[in-house]
Amino acid sequence: MPRRRARNVTYIKGTGQVDYKIVWRVFECAKPGCDQLLKASENAADLSKVTVRCPKCSFRNSGSYIALAPRWKYCRVCECLKPLESFDRHKPNTSSFRSGRQLECKSCKRSINRLLNPLRTREQHREASERRRLYGLLAGEAKINERAVLKRFGGKCFNCGKKLDRSRRSPKRYHLDHTLPARYLWPLIKGPTVLCSDCNNAKHDKWPSEFYSPKQLRQLAVLSGIPYDLLEAAPQLNPRAVETLLGNVDAFLARWVRYPAEIKKLRRLLIQTGHPDMYGRATFVPSFLHD
Repeated sequence: MPRRRARNVTYIKGTGQVDYKIVWRVFECAKPGCDQLLKASENAADLSKVTVRCPKCSFRNSGSYIALAPRWKYCRVCECLKPLESFDRHKPNTSSFRSGRQLECKSCKRSINRLLNPLRTREQHREASERRRLYGLLAGEAKINERAVLKRFGGKCFNCGKKLDRSRRSPKRYHLDHTLPARYLWPLIKGPTVLCSDCNNAKHDKWPSEFYSPKQLRQLAVLSGIPYDLLEAAPQLNPRAVETLLGNVDAFLARWVRYPAEIKKLRRLLIQTGHPDMYGRATFVPSFLHD
């Protein structure tokens, strides 16, 4: 199904004086004693051959040093230069999204969503709900006792320790995070973690070992009941969900063929996590749903 044209316009934008499409490498001058912050664009064909001269000490920073620097980009709205982790993910399919991140930072995006969400059509809400339902059905979602989970974590964000409450209007509202991400088809009931909004956004789609320290993982194993070996391992798919998917291929396609992007996403994920046999079956994904 082709993507519907955008209907809602917020007119929120910056001055246009920064290029929010470019990804920058931000680093401190490599000369000992110099604390000048510098940046280099990733637009160069070969970043390792780029040199940046420090305006403070005139030292020339080599490309091999620059290539190790963290990646940052400008927000289209506030026009601040921020780490890529400050932006939600976006499929890098156009020149505007070649960074693989949204154009607006998470803080500005929340402001935009406050304007857009009330304008969303019934069809848009239904589609968003259906996509979430796809992963939920495969994962085997079930109801959980939120009060018990909040109590188990002491009413605090597990990551930063911020005190949280149950009020939906409170800025300190808690979130139950998929400790093992829904992206990998794990259900929320599989040991949810209590997080604040900021930590929940930062943890989004990350496997526990990609976000928490080893000490936190040991604590999380006790609080969530998820084995430590699984928490510290590399990302992996829920085997029960995979079995469900393989055992009901035709029914799955008949139910979700209206959402080819989600099917393609699952296809890529299954291959990346070591299950190429699932997509080697001609009956599984029709050719028009291949990448």
